[in-house]
Amino acid sequence: MKLFHFAAALLVPLAAVAQQPIDNMAREIALRNPDLAAVKAGYEAQVSETRAANTLAGPEVDFDYKFNAAGGENRWGLSVGQAFDWPGLYRARGKAGAYRADAYRQLYRASLVEKALEAKQALLSLAVAEKQLAVLREADLAMARLSETYEFAFSQGEATVLETSKIKLERFAIANRVAEMEALAESLRATLRALNGGEDIAAVPPLDSHVRLAPLATYREMLEQNDPTVAANAALDLAAGADVSAARASRLPGFKLAYTHDYEDGTHFNGFSVGLSLPSWNFSAPVKAAEALAMAARLSAQDYALRLNAELVGDYTTASRLDARTDAARSTFEGDDYPRLLKKALDAGRINVLDYLREYSSYLDAKASFIDLEGQLVKVLARLDRFNLADVE
Repeated sequence: MKLFHFAAALLVPLAAVAQQPIDNMAREIALRNPDLAAVKAGYEAQVSETRAANTLAGPEVDFDYKFNAAGGENRWGLSVGQAFDWPGLYRARGKAGAYRADAYRQLYRASLVEKALEAKQALLSLAVAEKQLAVLREADLAMARLSETYEFAFSQGEATVLETSKIKLERFAIANRVAEMEALAESLRATLRALNGGEDIAAVPPLDSHVRLAPLATYREMLEQNDPTVAANAALDLAAGADVSAARASRLPGFKLAYTHDYEDGTHFNGFSVGLSLPSWNFSAPVKAAEALAMAARLSAQDYALRLNAELVGDYTTASRLDARTDAARSTFEGDDYPRLLKKALDAGRINVLDYLREYSSYLDAKASFIDLEGQLVKVLARLDRFNLADVE
């Protein structure tokens, strides 16, 4: 089995939290991210190092040669030996390594979640910017047409300098807002390009303003069952327990067996030797250190669970308030009839152009605020259901 192959059975499907097309884009971007690839390679290296450390050391070869100063025959000897620790130590290290390898798999998934969430937040920000741009460009076009109409009317003596000047000022203000929003959108595309390994992204799906907030229990279930860090902490706790067993086994003696061959006085001798290595005098220190690390791992896992639950409650409270505010305002902006009604009132002479411009500016500000509110909501929802972003193999 590959180190970072994740079976679908590891994940808990939650139909109550709707998957969006933007989720797939975020996952694909994360998987192409060089930083995430580096994290994966680092964990693979640590697993390989752990396995390498739990293998027998290479055999030892000794050779000695003694010169006879009195002119007699010289002596020499050869020894080939193998040292090994107490067998139970290898088993304990093997268990610790297996648990740690599983923890590294989960920690990689946790890194994937964070990188995919970062990409999704940038995609949502770009979707918000593009929605703002669509409104502003429509307003810019409306101001351009209005300017042409009033410039012609001014040439015919049917409009005043104040009216044409006010239209120009409003058009200038809208053009500035368009330019600022275009710059923001381009900056977000550059950020996504960097996350995507230097490649341009496809067109971002439009902002879904009707993403619904699921019940709190849905997000809590997702947190408890899909959060890779929770699974990693559990595996690290088991690894720490195995480390304690390994530390205890390290207090038992190690052995060395060797084949020996000596040549002395014209005679060849074959034999063997047995060596015994005793633990250090401070044999209790490794066990105490391992037990302290195990306690630290358990406390760290408890702290993470408490903080994660607090973040969940905070994000859900924020999302609930934003959801209520967007629901209350959504009917006001559905269909976007207000600009058309304003223009109709202007054309019918029920309002003058100055009133029209003032009301249109007020509408643009309100519409921008509503779109920003939608953006805040979908970003908080993205944090709440971020563990679905780890649903990859």
